[in-house]
Amino acid sequence: MFNAGKFIHECLNSVSLLVTNNRFSFEHILVDDCSTDDSWKIIQKCRFPHLRSFRLKENAGSSNARNFAVKKTDAHYLFFLDQDDVIFQNSLQLLCEHTNAGNPEWLYGDFLRTDKNLAYQLGQDYYGFQFKNSKDLLCSIFSGQHFFQQNCLYRRHSFESVGGFDMRIAIYQDLDLCIRFALTGHVPLYVPGPLYAHRFHENNLSKLYGRENNPRAHKEDLKSLYETYGISLRSMLTSRQVRKIEDFLTET
Repeated sequence: MFNAGKFIHECLNSVSLLVTNNRFSFEHILVDDCSTDDSWKIIQKCRFPHLRSFRLKENAGSSNARNFAVKKTDAHYLFFLDQDDVIFQNSLQLLCEHTNAGNPEWLYGDFLRTDKNLAYQLGQDYYGFQFKNSKDLLCSIFSGQHFFQQNCLYRRHSFESVGGFDMRIAIYQDLDLCIRFALTGHVPLYVPGPLYAHRFHENNLSKLYGRENNPRAHKEDLKSLYETYGISLRSMLTSRQVRKIEDFLTET
């Protein structure tokens, strides 16, 4: 997290209220990416259960902070939550109940969008889809039909095997990570139901980077990702799927 003073207490409180029914245990790793506001002072006053907090000496971006957090836990599964979002009470229990369904390496669900005061935004919901195979998933991503945010539960072993978050990427780290999961053949198990509230406000990274509700910018991100993974994609996908992706990326 970075400069989260306005919203961090609500985020931490939402995690503290998670329901487990003694079916699993969890720990909450918070990493302050050298904030310049009063975030760290607020965090130090918090006494939430499960919370362990760390402050980095230099600001190195969210990918670095997330990878750092993973190193501080030995958890078998990983779920990432942004500083300004709030998780719903039953979310982790819902996901964990499905971890034995075919031993998925990766699960994901839906999310809702709210304004800065957590008021629900009509027509802004995100709903997932159960893909049959990684080819269809990759084709859907690169043709602009599907995307991922931090609405995923990852098996730790697989997260580490694909290299974690790419610290060179500033804005679409979650999507990049999911692409690498899919390129290794992992298909996410879709668990229907909202997992968290994604808060829209004036300091959202997506807004600051011009990505909020901006299909043109999203396509530019996909073009960049295609340049990175194009060779692997062309060797993995059918010629029809490759043609569909390239037609989409080149159309004006």
